[in-house]
Amino acid sequence: MASTYSTSLKIQLIGTGEQSGVWGTTTNTNWTLIEQAVAGVQSITMANANYTLSNLNGVSDEARNMVIVATGTNSAIRKIIAPLNQPKMYVVSNQTTGGYSITIGGASGSLVTIPNGLTTLVYCDAVNFYSGVTGLTGN
Repeated sequence: MASTYSTSLKIQLIGTGEQSGVWGTTTNTNWTLIEQAVAGVQSITMANANYTLSNLNGVSDEARNMVIVATGTNSAIRKIIAPLNQPKMYVVSNQTTGGYSITIGGASGSLVTIPNGLTTLVYCDAVNFYSGVTGLTGN
């Protein structure tokens, strides 16, 4: 069985008997990519334009990170374009200057708006983006 990449996790799979003596490198890479998806923080700089997150197979990329911190200056509402090929949860922080909201979503489907200066939880079901926070209790 040849090595392939999982479409949902984008990690390299090792077939039975493959990579004898060198499987540790692939395994370490896979754990790093999983860690990035669970707890990684990615800062992006928006330059008064929409921003497309990089989305790669088997290597570090922007879209895999759990937290996206948007900085830069916008003079209008701008969009972070994320991949729609898999379910994913993000914490998105709009730290841009200019006072404008940003949105996050795929090339198609629904978007979530993040007001300037705020941070929120969003998730994608591989088709649309949704707000992960619709009501709060407590402090």
